[in-house]
Formats: sequence, structure tokens, C-alpha cells
Amino acid sequence: MQKRNVSKYVLALLTLGGVGSWGCAADAGGPDDAVGANAEELGHWSAWRERQESNARGEELWFDATFGGEKFFAWLGSPAAGDRQLPVGFEAVMNTPRAQRFDTWGVINDPDCEANPAGGMDVCDDPQATGVVGMRRTPIGGGAYLYGITCASCHAGFDPNRPPADPNEPSWDNIHPTIGNMYLKTGAIFAANLPPTDLRRLMFASWPEGTVDTTALFNDGIMNPGAVTAFWNHDFRPRFDNGTGEMDMRNGQGGEDDLGGDVAALRVYTNIGACFQECVVPAMAADRPISIDECRATCADFPTEAEIGDLVNFLASVYAPQYAGRPNWLKYGRGRQVFQRNCASCHDNTGWQHFVLSNDEVNPLADDPVNATNACRVLTSNWEEGNIWAEFSSPLYKQRIADGDRGYRSMPLVGIWSTSPFMHNNSIGVRAPADATQAERAAAFEASMNELLSTERVPQVHVTPMDIPLGDGSSLPAGTPLHYLFSRAPDGSLLCDDFVENRGHYFGADLSHRDKSALIEYLKFQ
Repeated sequence: MQKRNVSKYVLALLTLGGVGSWGCAADAGGPDDAVGANAEELGHWSAWRERQESNARGEELWFDATFGGEKFFAWLGSPAAGDRQLPVGFEAVMNTPRAQRFDTWGVINDPDCEANPAGGMDVCDDPQATGVVGMRRTPIGGGAYLYGITCASCHAGFDPNRPPADPNEPSWDNIHPTIGNMYLKTGAIFAANLPPTDLRRLMFASWPEGTVDTTALFNDGIMNPGAVTAFWNHDFRPRFDNGTGEMDMRNGQGGEDDLGGDVAALRVYTNIGACFQECVVPAMAADRPISIDECRATCADFPTEAEIGDLVNFLASVYAPQYAGRPNWLKYGRGRQVFQRNCASCHDNTGWQHFVLSNDEVNPLADDPVNATNACRVLTSNWEEGNIWAEFSSPLYKQRIADGDRGYRSMPLVGIWSTSPFMHNNSIGVRAPADATQAERAAAFEASMNELLSTERVPQVHVTPMDIPLGDGSSLPAGTPLHYLFSRAPDGSLLCDDFVENRGHYFGADLSHRDKSALIEYLKFQ
């Protein structure tokens, strides 16, 4: 299994968590004190070892566990799905020659597999492996398989500090577990088996690389793909009382999954098919939310609390990749001052927040219309009271929606040098090549930051490439924003008329060139 990055944050954890005091037993005053100190030391080591074992189990789940989601994808591709039918292109991906697979689909090839000399699916020792990281198969007899996905299918990507020489032949050292695959062509995979006349092809074609619409399979009527999230430095993320009396971490670009990492993980698994027939179908049929308790009671595949605990521990063990080398200290110091004056009110860099660079607060779009970003992603309704994922959002989230305060979280900026393009929909900036060196990736980051720190952006609007006939004999002309087709309620009303994908967040646009350059230098080393 893959080797994970270790950063300066590990040292902070060891010191702040008391690990640095383990060697102090020699200072004890007598034999009894020494025995007590040694027992305490052994207790620390035992807890540390248990945590490492939990991390290892969580990592295995991250890469390999589908929790029965393959049954959902089999249903989704069958006529039983009715107007939801969507035969996802798993086999098209896996049967693409290994040497062309990343270039064609943006997926990460499994380093433990190799190309099949006879053609077709890769040869792997693991009978459930498919040759693609995060895509798994389950035999059902007669040489047939069901296909499902794991968290790593989207969130594992290339390590910016150890890039592959050949993106089609990475080693585990080249793969970072949680950076997010910014090259993944999710829309192409979803559209692979659709007929040429299926209008959904237009929607999937508009999804930028490295984005996915988590509500596409549980349709909320809004075209709203979002960037695949990078996960790191979770131990330092702010916690909030979200109305339950518990202090939990927010997740989701709009703060939807805000009942902590454990509940957020369960929501993701229901989205990728866990226990679909047992507890999701009944909820959909009754037009009510999924019940976590019902899933746990009726479905043997549902992740256990112990498994989710291991997964959360694993995610908490991953830290942001650090840019190597030394900064220009004069420039860095000026950049820190620029950051303090212009960015720190949302992207706090004091105390513990220095390890996150975000207060994780939700910023209502209506409070600052000039800087408001494209609204479609936060108009999703699936987490609202009475809807499919209502149990996965807090009373605070639901009250915010009721008050009309939809908005996006202040996303963490730590590790930002490695994750361009930016914004919730990857709409601003450039993407470095998959085999980019550290310096080349940093150059893509700098170019992306200069675009972000500007009001001079070419508006990005997804439009129809041809006339689209409508049922009443009329048609939508070529160049019509795709939201006219794909952001509509069942009654035909338009749900999102915000067409420009890359608008908003103009903070810093009025800075001098010198200050922008200094700010970029500062952020590169965070």
C-alpha cells in the first residue's frame, strides 16, 4: 500500500499532543515514580500503536471498500432504473489499453497491476482489482462482474512532490491518497455508454476535469459539478456547535455535511451506492430522507461505526504537501503582511488555524453580491428538511437555508500551491501537467493566483453547441446556457439562472503587482 506524506505538522502533533514528553521518565525521583512513568510511557506507546493500526485499516477502506455500492451501479445501468438509467462506463475505462487509460479518462492506474498482453482488463493479483485505483469488481458468476467505486476513485491523485515519469505507469510513491484527482474526467465516464442523441451528454461534457456533481445520481434538478475535494490537516480544522450540542467539523463546499467527518463519510457512501436497495430505495419511494438507523438495521453492507472511525483516523493522519526549498524571505514577510490585511478575516493564519488557513465559516452570497461566486452549487436541495440527505446536515444548516443564507465555506488554503485550478468548480486558473515537476506545478499555481487576483477574466459560460429541439415544436438556439436545460424543477421552472462559472471572489484584485507577487510567495509555502 502507498506511502503517505509526512510534514512539519506531524512534529506539531507530536509536541502538542505530549509525545515529546515520553522520554522524561529518567527525571523521576525514585523507583515508584519510575515505574509510574514507565507505565505512562507504555500507555502512550500503546495508544500510538493502536492509532497506527486504525490508520492502516482506514487506508485500506479508503482504497478498497465499496460497501456494496456495486449493486447500485448495476441497478442504475438497468431498465429497472427507468428515467434514471445511466450505464456508467466502468468497462470502457478498464478495457482501454493501460498505456492510454490516464490520457483518455484521467483515472489513476493501479501500480499493483500490469497490462494484459492479450488486451482488455489489466492483470492483477487482487481478484477484485480492475487496474484502476478505486474501481473494484465483484464476481457474480459466469465470468460477469458488478463494478463499484471507493473514495480513492476520486480523491487519490498524483503526489506533487513525487510526480510520475509516466502518468500511465505510476508507482505507489507517486500517488497521494487525498489530494483529489484534478485530471479525472468524470463526465466522460458517466457518458461513455449513452446514445449520441441523449442530451445528458451535453451536461457531462461541460464538467471540468477534476469535478463531479455529487447530486447527479440523486438528482436535485440543478447542474452543479464541484471540485473533487483535497483532504488534509483535519486535526486542525475548526469545530462548531451546529445545533446538536456537539462540536463537529464542517464538510461540503456549502457546509452541507456538517455533522462531523463520520456522518459525512456515511453520506458519501450512500451517494456511491451503499445499501441502495435496503434503505435508500424505501426512502425514495416514500419521498422521505434516508434513515441512518434504518440503513444500519436493515443492511449488512452498511459501514460499521468502527470502520468509519478507522476511516476518519486515516484522514486525520494526512497532511498537506509542502513546497520544497526556501522562500524569498523578504518577499515572504511582505506577503504575510498582505495576507493579514486582505485575507486573514476568512482564511485565519493565527494559532491552530495556521495549519488550515480557514475559519471554515459559511459566507452567504447575498451578503456580498459583488464578490459572490457562481451560486448553482449551493442551491442544491438534497440536504434540506424532508429531502433525501436531511439526516446528514445539522439544524444550523437547515436554519441557514430557511433564512436564505446560502453560501460557500472559506476553504482551507494550506497546500494550495499543489491544487490549482481554483474555486468550487475548477473555473479559475490552469492545471499543471500530470508529470509536472514541483517547479512546474508551482508555476501553474502562480498563474492561477494571478487570474484569481483579477477582475479581468473571460466569462466562462457552458452553452449548447447546437439547436436543441423542444417538445412543443420550438427549439433552444445554439449558444443557450446549459442551465436552461439542466437546472429545472419538475414543473419546468428554472432553478439556477447564474450562468457565469468563474465570477466572483475578486478579493485582492486591487493590490499592486508587488503585493500580489508577495502574497503568492507566502501562500506557496503554506
